[in-house]
Order: sequence, then structure tokens, then C-alpha cells
Amino acid sequence: MGYDAPGFTEVMSTTLADRGAPAYRSFMEGIQATNENADPHVTAIGHSYGSLLVGTAAREQGGIPGVDDIVLLGSPGTGAQTADELNVGKGHVFAASAGNDPVSWLPAPSSIIGPAPAIVNALDDERWFGRDPVSESFGATRIQSGDGPLPLWLSGEGPTPAHSGYFDSERNPSAANNIAKIVSGRADLVTTEESR
Repeated sequence: MGYDAPGFTEVMSTTLADRGAPAYRSFMEGIQATNENADPHVTAIGHSYGSLLVGTAAREQGGIPGVDDIVLLGSPGTGAQTADELNVGKGHVFAASAGNDPVSWLPAPSSIIGPAPAIVNALDDERWFGRDPVSESFGATRIQSGDGPLPLWLSGEGPTPAHSGYFDSERNPSAANNIAKIVSGRADLVTTEESR
């Protein structure tokens, strides 16, 4: 799709998302042009840094071609301050953040560099790449995703199993089930939880 996922040293910058957004929009435009259905239901799903890529593409003029719904999972921010900026309508933006997912709690750079301790500022709704998609002020529908598995030192499943478990029906059945409902065009059946 013309997008290179970031490595460890690139993940703190918007550079690859900025470069990849036009290619992603072009890919989605190609899906629209080649489909044989009159009106397919298309969902853009951004996980982790991919939520920044989707957010960057969606904020461009006209949004992401043909996309009906956007799902943001384990997001450190999308570059947007509100769901309305993603050009699908606030009611068509869904977000999930497992309680044990450290990436979705990544505080804004100013929290780490500035005078206040990051742990205090992590409790507000600013994240590394903008407003927290599961915050009330962002305005997305927060789909239920539970806590997910505990971190490595408590579970033995790797350093961030909750972050990589959104699609796994065993590790995070509520998130996986809700994603399936949205993708199948049945967002009216999702289970939700309160915004952060």
C-alpha cells in the first residue's frame, strides 16, 4: 500500500504517517474504483501508529475515499483533536483502548519534557499525537475492549500483550467482537464503555 510501518526509532515522529497517508488514500480509492458492489461497506482500521496514518489520511480534503466507518485501536493519537476532523461524521468513528495497553496512555511530549511529571499529565486527554481517541472531548464512540492481558512481567505473554490483542478473540473477546460488528455494517450492535 506504499506505507512503511515505523521501526523503534521512527515511531515517535509523524514522518512515516505523513508520507504514507496519500498512498493509503490512493489504495482506498482503488478499492472503490474496482469493487463490483453498488455500495460496499468499507471500514478503515488503524491500530497503534496506524491510527495516526488513518487519522492523517482522513483529515485530508475529502477524507478517505469510500470509507463509511473508522476504527482506532490502541491509539497514541491521530493528529486530530476531535472525531469530526476525520471526515466520516462523529457517529462513524469508533475507538478502543484496553486498560492494560501502555501505548494508548503515552503522554504528550510536553508532559515528558516539560516541568510537570508525565504521570500527572498522562491523566489528561492529550497523547503523543494529539487528543486521546477514547476521551470524551475527542467524541468517538468508545467500544468495549476490557483491560486485555497483563504486561509481560505479570502474564508471561510479551511486553505489551494488551496492545497487540484487539483482534484476538481469546485475549480480547469484547474488542474483537465489536470490531467484527463495525466491519460487517452492524455498528448499531456494538457494546460501548464510558469515555476516559
